[in-house]
Amino acid sequence: MPDGRSGTSSSTLACVDASLVVEILGVDSAALAGWERLAELDGDLIAPSLLYYEVANVLHKQTRAGMISAETAQDGLRRVMNLPIELHGDTRLHSRALEIAHEQHLPATYDAHYVALAERFRVPLWTCDRRLADALGDGSPEVYLVPCGPS
Repeated sequence: MPDGRSGTSSSTLACVDASLVVEILGVDSAALAGWERLAELDGDLIAPSLLYYEVANVLHKQTRAGMISAETAQDGLRRVMNLPIELHGDTRLHSRALEIAHEQHLPATYDAHYVALAERFRVPLWTCDRRLADALGDGSPEVYLVPCGPS
């Protein structure tokens, strides 16, 4: 896992958040189409290291609600961990996420970590989270709202 380098990467394409990753696990057709468009382009996908924590938590909640089996949850987590996504995490990222959460009046810092990483690499943030996209508006970073199920 990269050590959270700062600056930009000419090969970095986009930052993807947990809402998009969870949707592609469920094979949401709109999210999958968005993912396929990303895959066709030449570049790296990035996310904060908390991506796996968030996905595991969603899968756990789906298991507890009887929506999926424990085996399906384990399989889903394995699939996510094999996706071609570079993870980043460092103290500067956490600090900037805290600032962004405050500035944008976000209810938690989780989403702000994705925003901070997209901002750092000067790439768009791809998300299914309409609430987050609306909170960020037309500011930086650019947000690509992928049409998915309810978020």
